[in-house]
Amino acid sequence: MINIGLNGFGRIGKSILHQCIKNKNIKIKAINFPGFNINKIESYLNNDTFHKTEKLKVEVINNNTININGNKINILDKRKPIQNMWNEFDVKYLFETTGKFLTEEKAKEHNADYMIMCAPSKDNVPQFIFNGNHTKYKGQHIISNSSCTTNSIIPLLKILSETYGIEYCNFITVHAATASQNILDGPHLKTRSHRSVFNNIIPASTGASKSATKILPELTGRIHGTSVRIPTGNVSMLDINVKLIENESLENILEFLRTKNEIVVSDDPHLVSSDFMTTTNPTIIDSNACMSLHDNQFKFTIWYDNEWSYSSQALKLLDYINNYNK
Repeated sequence: MINIGLNGFGRIGKSILHQCIKNKNIKIKAINFPGFNINKIESYLNNDTFHKTEKLKVEVINNNTININGNKINILDKRKPIQNMWNEFDVKYLFETTGKFLTEEKAKEHNADYMIMCAPSKDNVPQFIFNGNHTKYKGQHIISNSSCTTNSIIPLLKILSETYGIEYCNFITVHAATASQNILDGPHLKTRSHRSVFNNIIPASTGASKSATKILPELTGRIHGTSVRIPTGNVSMLDINVKLIENESLENILEFLRTKNEIVVSDDPHLVSSDFMTTTNPTIIDSNACMSLHDNQFKFTIWYDNEWSYSSQALKLLDYINNYNK
């Protein structure tokens, strides 16, 4: 049994919990959810705009404890970590989902045995992605699962690089809105982010190209990307232009990709973003939206549920590092 804790309980924390409840090998021991009314947690868990999951049986035992489908979970209310707040509940692996503890120095404030950051680290904390570089994990206690976009693009780039060689790659992430954006125009520290995400396509930066080269350092200097935020709530798309070194046809490349378990190739021409809601694979290639542009140059379109598939990737990484640390 893998005992885990969740620091933060927003979109990623909630997705991780729903997937863990169905996983008999993982037990959530504690959730740090500052300021939340514990009596409203059943409604929060069982009602969701995007993910239509099975209803959970939630019982509030007391002001600090709930029972979900027979799983006793401690609910913490700590805006700042305190000594042994996770060890007290036998948490071995902590998922940091707030985005506030993304350096080694900040992560150590939690004093957890192991921490997995659910965002790219802001210092030299190593980033690992399942089906990317997860086999290079060597027992580090503080790691990052990088970003949802990086988790989506890496499996394809890794296969293309190892099989055909990549001369260069550029991409744009057409990304669903996130909680960091404004619903209506209002003050915001970042340029353009003060504008309403409900009413605009908003150019934004992405750290995915930088993170991608940390995962696949052999592609350093060959990957460049940007992003736009759009008025949808979940599921994003990657538009990737790649020039390969070896000559091959798009048809043969897609057929080869169909043999890879880490990638899904979708041939249905009728699907749109909402059809990929609550999917676990981060790299779903839309074959009808791919193109052959020029000699060895191709456009690939990837769909990914930036909440659910990212959480699934984090749990796959957890399983691997737990087996490594046994």
